[in-house]
Amino acid sequence: MYLEEIPSGWKIAKMGDVCELRKETINPSNFPDMPYVGLEHIDSGDPRLKKIGTSSEVNSSKSRFYSGDILYGKLRPYLDKSVLVDFDGLCSTDILVLKSKESIVPQFVVNTIHTSQFLSYSISTSSGVNHPRTSWSSISAFQFLLPPLPEQRAIARALRAVQAAREARLREIALERERKAALMEHLFTHGTRGEPTKMTEIGEMPESWSMIQLEEACIKIVDCPHSTPHFSPAGVLVVRNFNIRNGRLDLKFPSYTTEEEYSERVKRCEPTEGDVLFSREAPVGEACLVPPDVRLCLGQRMMLLRVDTSKLNRFFLVQVFYSNAIRSIMMAISSGVTAKHLNVADVKRLRIPFSSMEEQKQISDILSACDSKITALEHEASLHDELFRAMLEELMNGRLLTRYLIESGSDSSVLNDI
Repeated sequence: MYLEEIPSGWKIAKMGDVCELRKETINPSNFPDMPYVGLEHIDSGDPRLKKIGTSSEVNSSKSRFYSGDILYGKLRPYLDKSVLVDFDGLCSTDILVLKSKESIVPQFVVNTIHTSQFLSYSISTSSGVNHPRTSWSSISAFQFLLPPLPEQRAIARALRAVQAAREARLREIALERERKAALMEHLFTHGTRGEPTKMTEIGEMPESWSMIQLEEACIKIVDCPHSTPHFSPAGVLVVRNFNIRNGRLDLKFPSYTTEEEYSERVKRCEPTEGDVLFSREAPVGEACLVPPDVRLCLGQRMMLLRVDTSKLNRFFLVQVFYSNAIRSIMMAISSGVTAKHLNVADVKRLRIPFSSMEEQKQISDILSACDSKITALEHEASLHDELFRAMLEELMNGRLLTRYLIESGSDSSVLNDI
């Protein structure tokens, strides 16, 4: 776990040497407006708290915390949840409240908790099958390398610089998505030609535009086989409803099936590049195009739309599904209480706006440019996340000292330019 040679001034410490457990509890009803932190408010792997609740949302006794305390989620420790708080409040009893001692910077404790060594240790000390938990008595014995206070502060500054750069990109992504949404509504209301508008069943649209049923604009509309595929560790991709978000295919959590199962699931129609994938349940109305050079079949609750490209631009259709007017209609005709879903017949009868092919392409090009910018920003944010994880491991284990970052100009000046 440790370097053969510990850096000068560093020492091996136990978590219990530098922190103590707060054991104060509080009744939320006595403090109705106090900030509340539950596990649901802490993002996995993120040392910063970005959302909170209030004590009026909870009933049973909770743990008390104070500004400068460290909150650590002991339930399901593999979720890697820990933050430093800068306000007083109360939290779930599945969160340990730790008070740092004078020998350690509070942010350094949080950074230590987020290292891979601590994560592995906490998982190994957890017990329980359905709700595994670790405990203070277990994690207080965790050993780690503790540098002098100046180095601790320098490490915290370096890591905060990377986090700040990543969060700046995330803010840019949010703004770009807002810009795209506003632009989309303008284009679907006014078009690109500045022509007069008219009122229709879905609201205002350009005078030259028309409405068409989806089945009239498609060569094929195929529902998924009404069976759960037999999944396998590798093989042919199975697209499930959670794989489509914001008009794109997200394969962060892919599923696969065998060649035999694939052959069965594509008997009615084998997906090809440019086909539209559409989720009719959980959630309703997510859509994307089948990318090039990808073999896939439909999972449960998925549909395939093969567009008649003499009438409709494929990318234009995907964007239509995300317009406010069509989303409102889809939700209105959806069935179900706990999980909304669209019937296949309703999807086929769905009426959508369309314009000339030339104008559809113009709109598609404009919105595609927005998507390209969002994708580039997401890639940058991902690189910052990877950089943070790499620097966290190197700095916290003494393999990279902050003086080398400063000497190379990488502490703040370079990181601000990332």
